[in-house]
Amino acid sequence: MTTGRTGSTRPARARRREPFATSVRRGVPLVWATGAGDDLTALLGWGERFRATAAGPDRFATLAREFRRFAAAADADPHELVAFVTLTFAAESAEASTLIVPEVVGRWAGGVLTTAEDVLPEPSAPAEFEELDVRPGQLSREAYRRAVAEAVRRISGGEVAKVVLARDLEAVAPDPVDVPAVVARLQEANPEAWTFHVDGLVGASPELLVALHEGRVRSRVLAGSAPVTGDPDADAAAAAALAASPKDRAEHAFAARSVVDPLAQVADVTAAGPAVLRQPRIWHLATDVSGTLHPGSTLGVLELAGLVHPTAAVCGAPTDVAAALLAELEGFDRGRYAGPVGWVDAAGDGEFALALRCGQVAPDGRSVRLFAGGGVVAASSPSAELAETAQKFLPMYEALSPVARP
Repeated sequence: MTTGRTGSTRPARARRREPFATSVRRGVPLVWATGAGDDLTALLGWGERFRATAAGPDRFATLAREFRRFAAAADADPHELVAFVTLTFAAESAEASTLIVPEVVGRWAGGVLTTAEDVLPEPSAPAEFEELDVRPGQLSREAYRRAVAEAVRRISGGEVAKVVLARDLEAVAPDPVDVPAVVARLQEANPEAWTFHVDGLVGASPELLVALHEGRVRSRVLAGSAPVTGDPDADAAAAAALAASPKDRAEHAFAARSVVDPLAQVADVTAAGPAVLRQPRIWHLATDVSGTLHPGSTLGVLELAGLVHPTAAVCGAPTDVAAALLAELEGFDRGRYAGPVGWVDAAGDGEFALALRCGQVAPDGRSVRLFAGGGVVAASSPSAELAETAQKFLPMYEALSPVARP
C-alpha cells in the first residue's frame, strides 16, 4: 500500500545553531543519529510526504520498488530525497514493514541543523518522567530459561548450531512517553550506537547491518558479550575473558560468516576481527566488514539489507532451522525487533542497523514494548542467557526512567 504526493525538493537553506536535544524536540521527528559532541551527526525528518508498506518475503523488494517509483516522479536530487525505513524481523509477522519519505529533511552536524524549510515546529518543553510500571511480556523469565534449556538440548542433538532467543517486557507509563526526550537520552548515553526513531520504533543499536555509499559497503557484526560494570579491574578481566571464550568466539563466528558470505556474492569484501568492543553497558566481540560492490552492480542498500537479513547474530544457524526453532520457543511475534532499520536515498545509498536495544511505542503512547535477546550455543546456560538479556534491556529502561544515570 502506498500513499503520498510528488513534487520538487528545494536545496537546503535554513540553518539553526542549536543542541541536538532541541532539534529532536521540534515535533516528533524521524531520527537517525550517531556520535557525540562535534562528531555527532543526524538525519531528521518531519511530516510525511510518502508512505509505503509491505509484508511477506518480498517486503524488501516491494519497498525498494515503491520508493524508486516515487523517486522517478519527484523532481529532486537523488541524494536529497531520503526515506526512513523499518522492516519486520520475520516475513510472517503481522506487523507491516514501512518506508516513509518525510516532508522536510534536516541534517544535524557540528551543532547546526540545516533544512530545506524555514518553518519547523517550535521546540516543545520536556515532559516530566514518571516511574514506569514494567510488566512481564509474552515470555516470562522462567519460560525464557526453559526455552534456552530446550534450545541447548536441540543443539546438542545436532538439529541446529545456534539460535538467538529473545524475550520482551512491557513498560507502562501514566502519561504518553516523551519520545524526543527518549531519543536525546539514548543518543547521549550511547554515542557509538545508531539511535533511531521510525514509525514508533525507538532505540540505539550497536550493530550496523549494512551501509552503502557510492559503491562502498560496510557492516559491523556483533555477537558474544559480557557486562560492563564500571570497575576498571573487573571490566578488564571481563574483556579478556570474552576475547578468549570458546563459547563466545563460536557464537561470533556464526554471525560473521552470515554477513560476509552473502555480501561476498555481490561485493569484494574483507573482514577485520573479532575484536573486543566496549559499549556503555556491555562488551561485544565485533567484526568490521568492508568492501566494494562488483562492477556494474545496481543493488541499493535496501536490497543489500534484504540479502543479508536475518544474520546469525539475531536468528541463528542454519538460518531456516534456527528461524523455525526461535518462533516455536519464543512463541510471540517479534514485529520489527531485530529487523533492519535505517534510511535510504533515491540513489540507493544509505545505512541500516539491526533494531536492537529498542522498544515499540504503542499507538496511544502510554506503553513501550521492550525486547532483548541472546545467542544460544551448546555451552550456553539458561541463567547466564537470562542475565545477558537483562543487561541488554538497560539502555531503553534508563532512557525511559526518571532515575538519574551516573
